[in-house]
Order: sequence, then C-alpha cells, then structure tokens
Amino acid sequence: MKRQISLAILVLGLALIASFGINQSKTSALVDTPWGPDRTTFTWDDPAPYATFNSITDNPQLGDERNFVRVRELKDGEKYGDSVKLEAGKTYEVYIYYHNNADAHEVGKTAIGIADGAAVKSSFPATVKAGKKATVTAKIFASDTDPLEVWDGAYLEPTEDLYLRYIPGTAIIHNGGALNGQSIGPDYLFGDGALLGYNKFSGILPGCNEYAGYITYQLFADKPGFNISKSVVGDSTTVTAGDIVTFKVRYENTGTMDQTKVVIKDVLPEGLEYVAGSAKLYNNNLTEGKSVNDDIISENGMNIGDYAGGSGWAEVTYQVHVREDVNCGEELTNAATVSTDDGNKTAGLTLTVTGDNCNVVVKTCATNPEMEGCQELPNTGPLEVVMAVIIIAGIGGGGYYLYRTKRTLKTAENVAKGEDITTKEAKTKSSSQKPDNMVK
Repeated sequence: MKRQISLAILVLGLALIASFGINQSKTSALVDTPWGPDRTTFTWDDPAPYATFNSITDNPQLGDERNFVRVRELKDGEKYGDSVKLEAGKTYEVYIYYHNNADAHEVGKTAIGIADGAAVKSSFPATVKAGKKATVTAKIFASDTDPLEVWDGAYLEPTEDLYLRYIPGTAIIHNGGALNGQSIGPDYLFGDGALLGYNKFSGILPGCNEYAGYITYQLFADKPGFNISKSVVGDSTTVTAGDIVTFKVRYENTGTMDQTKVVIKDVLPEGLEYVAGSAKLYNNNLTEGKSVNDDIISENGMNIGDYAGGSGWAEVTYQVHVREDVNCGEELTNAATVSTDDGNKTAGLTLTVTGDNCNVVVKTCATNPEMEGCQELPNTGPLEVVMAVIIIAGIGGGGYYLYRTKRTLKTAENVAKGEDITTKEAKTKSSSQKPDNMVK
C-alpha cells in the first residue's frame, strides 16, 4: 500500500530539494554520461527499504538521481547540465548531489537505513584537448549501502587546448544542517574521499530527503600563452665595425595562467661581443629597470622570475660590440629564446655591416668559384683548336678554303705532332732555292 507522508514533512522535503536544485535542469540519467552501476531504482513516493544512494528516478527537482553530477559556466541565470562548452578565461561550477533513499518512516533512522562511512570524491582532467570530450566525475560511497558506491559524470567540451585548475576554497557542502556552507578540503574531495554528514563530517547519513545535500566546487579554464620579440634600441640594424649596439628582448604573458621561472637566453654570432655588466631588467615591478647579471649569454640563460597571466611582462636590454675585423656587407644574425614550463619561443635579428672601417673582402675565383667567368672551359688540345679556326675561316670564304685544304690539314697535323712549322718551311725553302750569284 502506498505510504502516507505527513503534509509537514512533504512540504519540508520539497523546500529543501528546491533549495538544493537552484538552476537545475530536470533530466534523466539515461543519457550518454558515465554513470553506474545498474541498480534497483525507486520513486519519490515509494523510497528504498534500505540504505542506498541516488536511486530515485522521479525526484521533483532533479528528475533521475542517477544523473547526480552536473556542470555549468558560473554566471547569472546559467543552469547546471550534463555538459558545458569550455573557453579560456572562464569559470565553471561542478554540482554533486547526494541522497540516502532509505524510507524515513520505516528504516531511515535505523541501522538498516543509515549510511555509515558515507563519503564523496571527485576528479577532473588537468588538461583538455580541442574537440575532444573530457569528463568530470564523482563517486558517492559508504560501508553498508547497496550498492556500496554509485558514480556519475558530466562532459566538458573544450573549444581549444586548455588547462583546468581547481579554485582554492570553492569546495562547499550545502545541506539543511550545521554543515551548510562549510568548506571541504580538496585533499579529501580529490583524494580518498571527503566524509559527509548533517551537523558534522561524521560519515553518518540517515535516510530521508531531510539529510540530502550537494557539494559544489569551481574550476578555471586556463590557457598558457606568451610572446617574444627582439629589437635594436634606436631601430637601425645597419652597423659599422667598432659600434656599440643595444639589444632589447621583450616577453609578454598573453595567456590566462601564471608562468614561473621564465628564462631568457641569447646566442651571439662571431662578429659580436657581449659588453659585460650591461644587462638591465624591466618588468611590472621594475619599471625603472635594474642591473642584473650576465647570464643572458650563458649556457642556461637568465631566470627573470614569475609573471602573471594576461598582464605579466619583462624586458631585458644589453649591449654588444661589433668587432673591428668584421667584413663589409657581412650579416650578423642571432636569436634570443624565452623558455617557460609551457614551451619555448625564439625571435631573431640580423645586423648588416657597412662603412669605411670594415674589412673589404676581395673575391677571387679561388674563394668564390661561383662568380661569373670562374667556370672552367672545355679541355681542348692543339689539333681541335686549329680545326676550329679552319672551320670558322672556311665559313667566311669557300673558294679559298678549297685551294688551301691540303696544305692546311698537313700543317694542322704537324702542329699536333709538336713540330715548328716556321722552322720546317724555312729549311725547305733553303734547300730548294739557290741564290742568283751561285756558280753552277
């Protein structure tokens, strides 16, 4: 037979649930959320005859209690739901409802209906990836309930890669007893479990809506980010040998989370020499600047401290000397690097050497074989050279070519053999011709 509940208790119960379920969406647990285990269910009018958690399917405010973990963006009018979109720089609130469903009139305050060692614990991911659902979960458990533990979760849907961090002091218990508004230690809530209770954290939780309650805590969506730039004070990147140049490296924390132990390092090229003692650090707290050590050019770089997300900045200025032996037109390129726990970034800068004091580099084929005119010509012998001349001459006068062909070819062959044409022809003429005054 349907149990009769006094009007006073019914009104009290509904009032408490209404206060617990502010901005709730009445939903069912039978949605795509990680809840469990499958268990015997009950109704508001026909509760359980033993201690069990969150098994009523028609809670007037929540709907199905198996869906007891909800989440929302923390802003006025925003309702709790089974999922929420995550964006950098925004705060979100997790809601965990608990209710021992034991019948208040039959066994709610007896050993059968009292949950002993009742506790709750929760977890959330430290990092979430864009486009991939993540889950915030909670588990309610005790030493004598059936089942011994129940669990549920809600989805987090990030629009970009983010970090999630718990906001200290926001884990609060809400109920109708003396514990209402008390803080819950995160080491317990996110560890082995935080004890529940009514007037104190005893782990004793009788059956009935009167002893139900919920826990809330807040998460902040963080996104790391920073920028780095390198410049020359005075803006000119054209230098001459012997110049003193002042470099400036600027770091800005553009993310939503703090960055600690930020390190700046610069690697100077040959041609530039660091001026010892010239480094100065400027930041949010050192607007007038402060002289610092020379670690910026060391192997490990310079630790410039910690910087707040969204507002932290720093600049390091330092001087370099352009060496006297640099070459005209030489380009001196170097890069500064900022290292954080969230990654590294590098910014480069190039100085161009000009002027009368720099070394003039004379380029030769030996040092610059790619210069025009430095490529080797085809390797040709004396016969090939002569034949090329003959062919060119023949193109200019065909008749003359026919007349001289045999003699030219013979001459070319002699050249190829290494004979002296002039000498040979002189000998020939000497032996074939006699002077007019010679006596026969």
